[in-house]
Amino acid sequence: MKTSPPPIRRLAFDALTLRDLHDMLALRSRVFVVEQASPYPDIDGRDPGALHLVAWDEAGAIVGCARCLGPDEDGSDRDGPDGANPDAPASFGRLAVAPSQRSIGLGRALVAESLTVLAERWPERDVVIGAQQHLERFYGSFGFVRDTDPYDDFGIPHIDMRLRR
Repeated sequence: MKTSPPPIRRLAFDALTLRDLHDMLALRSRVFVVEQASPYPDIDGRDPGALHLVAWDEAGAIVGCARCLGPDEDGSDRDGPDGANPDAPASFGRLAVAPSQRSIGLGRALVAESLTVLAERWPERDVVIGAQQHLERFYGSFGFVRDTDPYDDFGIPHIDMRLRR
């Protein structure tokens, strides 16, 4: 039985092979849509601008992933004189771990690597995430604090959480 998480690689969207993209989207679908019974629109147009964190098992299957997004990646927070919001946070999300890799620290490793990426690229920006409410303590262990009241996100109770920089 494996006791430590597999290595995590950083990949720009265009560096993903078609097989990688397929397998990453399949993992996200298995976890979020099937396992959690939440039919949500995963293809939201943000993957091409994201940096993807991907972990493969020894057999070459993608067993974990997350995506890191910089401020204004989706264009929704633009209000400054040059079109950019100087206070827009960075974020990560779509963090999924295959059932076979749970309880060995892969989720924790993906969060830690996401925070490292965001600190390297946008060190002055807060990090805001939409977290499933039952994971509040997990994300709290990284320094995140609740930023909103609970809300429904496609049948799953969520809260926004913020890590202040």
